[in-house]
Amino acid sequence: ETEGGEKKENPDDISNLQLAWEMLELAKVIYLKEEDKKSKLKAAESFLKLGEISLETENYEQALSDFQECLKIQEAELEPDDRLLAETHYQLGLAHGFNKQYDESIDQYRKAIKVMEAKIGKLKKTVEDGTQGKGKEPQAADDPIKAAQQEIKDLEEILPDIRGKIEDMEEEKKNIDELKSITKDTLAAVASELKPAESSEPKKAASDISHLVRRKRKPEEESAEADTKKTRQEEGSGDTEKNGTANDKSESAMESDTKKKESMDVSEPPTAVAS
Repeated sequence: ETEGGEKKENPDDISNLQLAWEMLELAKVIYLKEEDKKSKLKAAESFLKLGEISLETENYEQALSDFQECLKIQEAELEPDDRLLAETHYQLGLAHGFNKQYDESIDQYRKAIKVMEAKIGKLKKTVEDGTQGKGKEPQAADDPIKAAQQEIKDLEEILPDIRGKIEDMEEEKKNIDELKSITKDTLAAVASELKPAESSEPKKAASDISHLVRRKRKPEEESAEADTKKTRQEEGSGDTEKNGTANDKSESAMESDTKKKESMDVSEPPTAVAS
């Protein structure tokens, strides 16, 4: 043990479990090859022990598989009130419980109780039938009546433990359901808080930008536009030439008028001053 009182994990324990598992696997294979009832029940026992090892190593899925195989053989070979069936149902209840399958666990525990109650009823009938007419004679150590009475006592002591397991599973299931409900309500509250924030922002209307997209022109349109531009350029150059000619004529006329005026000023004689 450690200083805190906790048990240290012993590597040898794991080796022992592995060795036990290998031996049980081998025994299971051997017994399954036989057809007699005894061998089949031995194979069922091997499955049961393999399941217990899987429970110990927390391999719950494998444990469930092994216990189911055990139960299948036992149901085919045993009476419905056999205690071995009750034991297998109990182990299945444990495996389902550890695997968080609470409904299945409760169902298996109830089946175990049902088998045990049937066994108790049968044993009580045996005791009643055996004690009739015997009076108060002392019972031998191997007397079947005494053995039946002891078995009834044992079973009645086990029943409260199984009923307690059912209560535990119901409590676990209730806690899980409450936790799920709280989680669901919390998520719903968060979602409702986020929704107004999103809806308060006005959605921008989609703008029609089709007029901004440049449409690819067809070759015919491009050719026609080129001809139009060419025609306009030619007309523009023609107007320029006409305007140039008119301007030249106007400038010539102005120069002619100026020269005439100058010649008139020169040729006009000075006016005589009156004496």
